[in-house]
Amino acid sequence: MASTTSSIPLGELSEEHELLRQTVRKFAESEVAPRAFEIDREDEFPHDLYRRMGELGFLGLNVPEEHGGSGADELSMSITLEELARVSGTVANACLLAKLQSELIAKRGTPEQIRTYVPRIAAGELICLIAVTEPGAGSDVASVKTSAKRTGSGWKLNGTKAFMTAGAVGELAVVLARTDPAAGGRGLTTFLVPKSPDGDPAKGFLADHKEQLMGMRGLATAGITLQDTLVSDEHVLGEPGRGLGNALGSFNNGRIVIASLALGLAAGAHDACLEYARDREAFSQRIGDFQAVQFMLADACVEIDAARLLVRRAAQLKDAGAPFALQASQAKLFASDVAVRVATNAVQIHGGYGYTKDAVVERIYRDAKLTQIYEGTNQIQRVIIARHLLPKAGGK
Repeated sequence: MASTTSSIPLGELSEEHELLRQTVRKFAESEVAPRAFEIDREDEFPHDLYRRMGELGFLGLNVPEEHGGSGADELSMSITLEELARVSGTVANACLLAKLQSELIAKRGTPEQIRTYVPRIAAGELICLIAVTEPGAGSDVASVKTSAKRTGSGWKLNGTKAFMTAGAVGELAVVLARTDPAAGGRGLTTFLVPKSPDGDPAKGFLADHKEQLMGMRGLATAGITLQDTLVSDEHVLGEPGRGLGNALGSFNNGRIVIASLALGLAAGAHDACLEYARDREAFSQRIGDFQAVQFMLADACVEIDAARLLVRRAAQLKDAGAPFALQASQAKLFASDVAVRVATNAVQIHGGYGYTKDAVVERIYRDAKLTQIYEGTNQIQRVIIARHLLPKAGGK
């Protein structure tokens, strides 16, 4: 699927993109929405929906056709994630995980690594996670402590990673580890590390306990442990010493998709509010006739549209091969803040019912908060944006 965005004005969709949006929405409403409450309540990774997205081609949208994907553009994935997140942030998150890891391996991997892993990720047959965050290193990626030391047969890895999406169910991890302690950020390397098949830490990573999260439940978030884990040179992803660039590049890509997910959460909350405002009555009239409610709905409408424009601009810049890091940070910052504001007002509009587990806006309220934290906190996004504005002290 070739990019069709170059001649389409920002904010408008081509026929191809509109058809994709309708296709994803149909799947989301018919197959994901009926499961959304269950996924959140049971906190179990939706393996069947993950594989189903692989069958439908959603997981491999951006994967080149020769590697089992559709070769679609970034805007296509953004549209897909928005539609999925309207009904389930968790399912959208599972989809973007596959997108980011398949893209990273396809970009940095050897031909053999690409053949081995990318088609399986795109098909939903393999869950791959990125292992960067540590108990003492979150946004400060360059300070990771996990080590990788040369051995006669390859590398020996030791360290602990925290808050890995799909860490409890993943079968392959892209691990960022320090290979040169004296080289700072230039001494980091990425490795493709399988999960230990039998609990022997020498054969792969071990999953720690699953985290009990406030929102985005069902993602099987967990830490992983590397304890004298042995990998060969064939498991090095990209050039040794270039791992920080690999991780940061993945984060730039991730900010577009996290922004798309946040946008979908905001849109889902707004949809629920519009329905509730039309049906719920108080003081002998529907609550949507009260100006206080109308203003919240109007503000949400404007902010969601503004967020969508920022997200699509970042996606189209990436598709055009232009620099997009600044625009990705802007989109992630604004869309995630919008998601939290819209979800907060959505609970308020729903009143006491909105504070119950039966209300979809209660789940969105909890899910939305995470979008301000991961893939670089919103405070970090402001730092990134400021650095683009002021590249050096006294710069213009």
